[in-house]
Amino acid sequence: MTPVIGITTYEDQASWRGWSARAAMLPYVYVDAVRRSGGRAVMLPPGGDDEEARATVASLDGLVVTGGPDIDPVRYGAPRHPQTQAPTTLRDAWDLAVTSHALRLGVPLLAICRGMQVLNVCRGGTLHQHLPDVVGHGRHDGPPNGFGLHHVRISPDSALAGILPEDGFLDVPTHHHQAVDLLGDGLKAVAWEEDGTIEAVEAGPSNVEGWGASGFVLGVQWHPEQGSDPRLFTALVRAAMDRAAADGSAVGLGTAGRGTAGRGTAGRDVAGRVAARSNVLAPMI
Repeated sequence: MTPVIGITTYEDQASWRGWSARAAMLPYVYVDAVRRSGGRAVMLPPGGDDEEARATVASLDGLVVTGGPDIDPVRYGAPRHPQTQAPTTLRDAWDLAVTSHALRLGVPLLAICRGMQVLNVCRGGTLHQHLPDVVGHGRHDGPPNGFGLHHVRISPDSALAGILPEDGFLDVPTHHHQAVDLLGDGLKAVAWEEDGTIEAVEAGPSNVEGWGASGFVLGVQWHPEQGSDPRLFTALVRAAMDRAAADGSAVGLGTAGRGTAGRGTAGRDVAGRVAARSNVLAPMI
């Protein structure tokens, strides 16, 4: 079967063919990356409430939380830096909600750039709001309206190293001015830029009793959809296929006959098992 991969989107004013209207938008490179890796791409527009987020994630086999604007620092209890962008309230609430439900339900998660920051804030972490103030240079930024390249070093004892088994530094596409500061609970840093900036996180030990992410949980600060290396998306789709097959078996369905009902039943079963954890994550909406 082809796993269904949800992709979060922008909510903005857009113009096309003489029209101008509020729109749910997504750079097409994300869709291409999912499709090339064997997934079926589904766009997830912001604006739904927490129950819609839960039901949506329960129907998916995998989730990509995409890049985009800065997260409102009120979400992690910090005053606004002069360089922090204006808040995008609907998208912040939606991205945090779908991310938290993916963690609760064990839905494979690939969080990219802003998405990695969402993942960290979701787990109670904080952000550097303007990285040049911290590291003293701007090589994370990339050119205006484009992407640069910088090096990252991957921890050899990480799950990420099993996907990207590079020796030494790996060149990655980059465009960001914010980054992880205090690491969120249940996450561990697994890649760094040469200046020490955290460039990737995955599931790690938790200090909260009864909580621990399982399955495929990966955040990268760079933009793999902008490069020619498909391995992160391929790993997500493979994890989604494995989970879909396991869920189909759990509800008595073969993978060939496993439809939305099968995913929903499995999602409800998992949701029931983790109901006691619902107060673990940082407030989101």
